[in-house]
Amino acid sequence: MPTVLLVDDDVETLDAWQGVCEAHGYATCLAEDGRAALDMLRERDVDVVVADWRMPVMSGSVLCHHVRNEQNLAEIVFILVSGEPSPPAFVYYDGFLRKPLDPTDLLSAMDRLLLERAADGRRRRNISSAPKNG
Repeated sequence: MPTVLLVDDDVETLDAWQGVCEAHGYATCLAEDGRAALDMLRERDVDVVVADWRMPVMSGSVLCHHVRNEQNLAEIVFILVSGEPSPPAFVYYDGFLRKPLDPTDLLSAMDRLLLERAADGRRRRNISSAPKNG
């Protein structure tokens, strides 16, 4: 069962996201800001992060930057969420969704990105185990 870390400073939003994710087979953990989320990521195995872009303490974009730059976290699927019309260009995330989130869009994005990440991992393993011509 994949684990998703949901990050938003609005508790009602977290509750709604959690209900959708758990109803579709995801284990969840919750954080109300990027700093708390980063602490959790350093202690737990997480497959997907869904984070609001704008939050107090540490924004979702700054959280994403930290995740991408820590070797142990860099492979986690990261979905940035915002009410803004377009995503920030200065951070590398796997997906961007607009608020309010449609539950179907959230689930399909997580499923698709996890499948892509798994396929990328298989390709890397196949390349590294291929016989070398010399």
